[in-house]
Amino acid sequence: MLNRREIVATGLSAIVGGAAFAPYGAAAQISGTAFIISGFPAGGIGDLISRPMAEKMRGSYATNVLVDSKVGAGGRLAAEFVKRSNPDGLTILQIPSSVMVLYPHIYKSLNYDPLADFAPVALIADIPQLVVVRVDLGVSSFRELLDYARKNPGKLSFGVQGLFGEMRMTLEHFKKTAGMSVTHVPYNSGAQAIIDLLSDRLDAMFLVIPPIKQHVQDGKLIALATLNATRVQAVPNIPTMAELGRPEMTSSIWFGYLAPAKTPDAIMNKLVQAFQALKSDQALKQRVIEMGAELTLTGPAEFGTLIDQDRRRYGKIVAEGNLATQN
Repeated sequence: MLNRREIVATGLSAIVGGAAFAPYGAAAQISGTAFIISGFPAGGIGDLISRPMAEKMRGSYATNVLVDSKVGAGGRLAAEFVKRSNPDGLTILQIPSSVMVLYPHIYKSLNYDPLADFAPVALIADIPQLVVVRVDLGVSSFRELLDYARKNPGKLSFGVQGLFGEMRMTLEHFKKTAGMSVTHVPYNSGAQAIIDLLSDRLDAMFLVIPPIKQHVQDGKLIALATLNATRVQAVPNIPTMAELGRPEMTSSIWFGYLAPAKTPDAIMNKLVQAFQALKSDQALKQRVIEMGAELTLTGPAEFGTLIDQDRRRYGKIVAEGNLATQN
């Protein structure tokens, strides 16, 4: 029999459809308060998605469902907390993709094993990225951005939120595949980067949609392309990288839920059912779309496949760019 580590590594959909998880349907609620553990402060993208989900799971999955933040180390502290928690279904990890698929390649030492310490429950949302430029740069298409960068090597300032996040990896992959040189400008805060874009102190950046959606719609920033596989419902007029001849740039930042390893199958089944039941909630779906994200709610096997694919993709980018840290 395959263990959950093998499910993540191979993503065999038969595991979900077969013996490991029963068909979706009614299941008795768990007694007690379940906590969705986030590694980031209240008000962030993941938090804004998780809170309405917690409300809808209250009374169906568990007696009560709350969102709690364990902030620090880019989500690693939250992962460590859940790893140490009892596998009783009352502690659920909500994380962005970096915690599972990028950090294992970046950091030499982690206090958790993404494959051995967790069991995937559900992929909840994709957070598409856009490549945006300041209005006065004089660039109105992705092709023009490439031409500008190649004619002015090192002149184009490209902001990056965080030293080792997904957007840094996106920029590194972009530079390599496009064969160009840009000036990398790191930011601790995406908000500060947006201020600098609006103030003409920064030329361009890869950013997730929610914090810049209104600026793009108001014409204060120019969005050249989305990195999503298909056009994004929140900004349907913006072409994908694949449409522009750069399919290798297709990627997204995602949020998902995981349970501690060794969570009993009966409890895992309840968790899967609880999340799958949210698929039919049109109000929740619309709320997520309006943020600039896309509700996915795929099951454990498909989520496991994505984890494995992204883990391999980021591993290659980190190795080629020699981006791993020494700690």
